[in-house]
Amino acid sequence: MAQLPAPEARYLSLAPRPGAAVRTALVAAFDGLVEHTGELRRGSTDPEEIHDARVAARQFRSRAVALASVLDVDAIASELDDLRGLARALGAVRDLDVLLEDLGTEAGGVPDGLRPAAALIVSGFADERAAAMADVRRRLDGPANERLLRSLGSIAAAPPLRRPERDPEPSVVMTSVWKAAARRARAAAATPTDETLHALRIRTKRARYAAEALEPFVGKPAARFARSAGRLQDILGRHQDAVVAIDKLSDVAARDPDLAFAAGWISAGRARLRADTRDAWPKAWRSLARKERRFW
Repeated sequence: MAQLPAPEARYLSLAPRPGAAVRTALVAAFDGLVEHTGELRRGSTDPEEIHDARVAARQFRSRAVALASVLDVDAIASELDDLRGLARALGAVRDLDVLLEDLGTEAGGVPDGLRPAAALIVSGFADERAAAMADVRRRLDGPANERLLRSLGSIAAAPPLRRPERDPEPSVVMTSVWKAAARRARAAAATPTDETLHALRIRTKRARYAAEALEPFVGKPAARFARSAGRLQDILGRHQDAVVAIDKLSDVAARDPDLAFAAGWISAGRARLRADTRDAWPKAWRSLARKERRFW
């Protein structure tokens, strides 16, 4: 009997069985979450520990959601919701860390007469950061977090897989997130407001996370797409950071007229960054949107 030809592969995958790849992805994120939240529980206030803990929480969620064709996410929906709450609490501290770093840079350049007021502004945000950090610590030290970590560890070690096991189809994972990002890019190009650029940043981040989740199955094409998406996300993230700083400084000026002039001076520097990033994002989008970037 003549041997039948092997079916043509739609894409090259050198990954292990889907279940093994899912376990590897989730275990890596879980290990990072345990490591960095552990440092925070032991008293660290290092902004990098906050950043890394937030990244690990987001990675666990994003990888699980992106691999929903392999992983039964309905079975772990409550754990993913709880993890989202932790990520938001960490994000509140991280956003203030970024704000304080940016304001410190701007405040260093104010005229001598405005330095006392600038220092008071920065001090106020430092107090806000301390309160947000205390909230994170209470959450991490509570029994709910202990239960969550145990559950996430069990999920990572033995994820609830759909049967039969199969590789995720890149087109299924990427098409909807890419179309959503493209819609936001068209809206931002037509009307580049703070809101439209923020929406594009969120959709770009989701597309990057989806590509990263597919990297074990697809390889370098997914990694290249994710890096390009990351460059656009960085630009849009700096834009959003500037927007947040301007809004918070406006609130300071409204609450305390004695600080209004210093707040306005610092805000002007953030406004320049906002303008620069608005000019920069279209080039990064065009690079990401090149047809050869699409691996699905």
